[in-house]
Amino acid sequence: MANSQQILEIKLDARNRLLKSERRGVTIQIRKDGFTLRAYLPSKTNPESNQTIQQRVPINLKADIKNLDEAERLAKRLSDEKIGGSFKWENWQKKEEEEVIELKPASRKVGDILKRYEKYFWSQEGKDKTNESNQQYWYQIQLYINKLEKHQIFNTENIFELGNTFPKASKKKADFAKYCLLVGKFAEISNLNKLSEWATASQQAYNLDLKKRARKRLTDEEYLEIVRALRNDVQNIRTRKDKSFLPSQRQWGWALAAQLVFGARTSEIWSIKPYEEDGEIFAEILTVEKNKKPTEWRIALALKQDWARELNILEVNKIFSIDHASEYDAKVLKKVNNTYTKWFAGKCDAGFEPYDLRHAYGYRTANMNINTASASKFMGHSEAIHTATYQKAYDKNDALQIAKLLRQQQKQQQ
Repeated sequence: MANSQQILEIKLDARNRLLKSERRGVTIQIRKDGFTLRAYLPSKTNPESNQTIQQRVPINLKADIKNLDEAERLAKRLSDEKIGGSFKWENWQKKEEEEVIELKPASRKVGDILKRYEKYFWSQEGKDKTNESNQQYWYQIQLYINKLEKHQIFNTENIFELGNTFPKASKKKADFAKYCLLVGKFAEISNLNKLSEWATASQQAYNLDLKKRARKRLTDEEYLEIVRALRNDVQNIRTRKDKSFLPSQRQWGWALAAQLVFGARTSEIWSIKPYEEDGEIFAEILTVEKNKKPTEWRIALALKQDWARELNILEVNKIFSIDHASEYDAKVLKKVNNTYTKWFAGKCDAGFEPYDLRHAYGYRTANMNINTASASKFMGHSEAIHTATYQKAYDKNDALQIAKLLRQQQKQQQ
């Protein structure tokens, strides 16, 4: 746990970052248990000289968190006077003799820069160390920067040398480039433009490759055929080789069927509570959005009621269950989801993943002409995301589906 001095240093670093971003040309320092300001200022002995030298200005404030606001106010006042040409030494205390400061250059080694960046990272507003998404983000930064040797100089030459050993158009290379650029901007390394161009090119190559490898959408009938075949599949695991908390005999079929029927995210399957009301089948689902702690339950409609009945959705058979939001554990769910998707990959060679069933549900809402407000609530995301993801991806197959629905409606009206 950080002590009061470490907390002060972190908060002071954040204030200095803000002053730097505003191009104030003034830094707050701690010297002899007190705050002092540092800036390029005219000589005390020759104030008419145009030459400025790096000097300290004592401000008679104890180095304490409660005095940070006042220290920042004085730093901005000094900056305004410098910029406006009104700075005069007599307006500031003259307790110290003029001192030219010889700055010790900061270490440019990878390990030292990463330590400084860590302090800055957690000092930013909203970066709470208890937040799981913040922890994961920091872990990713640390993971990729540590691929460089700690004793190496953090520069573009060493970054490019290692980065170009990663497979072309790979996520590994794209992420390495992204995080090196992030830390490189913080450390103000030379050739930043060159690094930025390389990082952008790496990301674009990865995105292009990702688009080429995009899975083909199947028709609803094809999805149903696969789910129907696996609905009652039983997976037997030899317990002496498997140390998982899951039972040795596993039935994942209901989870797969529920994902098809209700369009849930993979992490939400285990919270699905189907029920029937006035002859219609619905489900309560705990909404699990990326990087957010789940707290809210939503209601989703089984768009294809005949599928829900054929697949016996009301006969729940979950291998793992979440009954309350407080029971959600991302680490545990990750293990369960990985086991579930591995089971499916071993059973199906149709070139799709369980999460594609959620997308199929989304396209189905558009084909059935369900209004965006309702459809987005069924799926647990915003209307903007729903429109961008499902309505903009409308294609010939979707047009054909709507034509069939219209034909059925016309027959029913006759």
